[in-house]
Amino acid sequence: MENPLQLNIPITISYSALESVLQQQLIGMYIPRPEDGISENPYAQVLDVGITGSRAGAYNLQLRVQLSILRTVLKRDKVDLYASVALAYDNATQQVFVQQFSMESATTSSFYNTALEVLVNKVAYNQIIEKARIDVSAIIGKELEKVNSQLAEGLELKGLKLKGAVAAVTVQDVAPKPDGLSVNVQVQGNLEVTVQDASIILPLLAGEL
Repeated sequence: MENPLQLNIPITISYSALESVLQQQLIGMYIPRPEDGISENPYAQVLDVGITGSRAGAYNLQLRVQLSILRTVLKRDKVDLYASVALAYDNATQQVFVQQFSMESATTSSFYNTALEVLVNKVAYNQIIEKARIDVSAIIGKELEKVNSQLAEGLELKGLKLKGAVAAVTVQDVAPKPDGLSVNVQVQGNLEVTVQDASIILPLLAGEL
């Protein structure tokens, strides 16, 4: 196992997996965020976050943020905001982030919708969008731990037994798709292969003769 193996592998990360990450980052967050020495009450609190694919023009993803409005003038238990989002990828930090967005609310009152959208764009934009960054390498890292656990014991696959370890995973490209985030990764590692069923490699050897 002296020579490292290097592979380019396409992976799809479902939007439900990305949604789970954003829920951990955003749910419960107050807008604006309370600061030391300032007694001003927040405008809203994030109750839920959802993600779906989108094909709306330049936007490739829809982000739903459910808020509880806490201020008296606009006070409501639950309000859903929808942001059509264009994602981008920062190769240096290996993070997916919002490059461009269009926000709208969906209540029955046009006045309320307008007031809420102004509030979000002026007060909540930096706080919500800034935190809506997803560390792709962290998600892949968890899967890498599972794979290395299997490889350490010996992973059996169609007549082959693979043993070794994946040493490094580098994200090469990220592209939003209707069913999830398509991620092209480069994998480096050391593998030892034991052939348990020779019929698998016989056609390959026959082609070389």
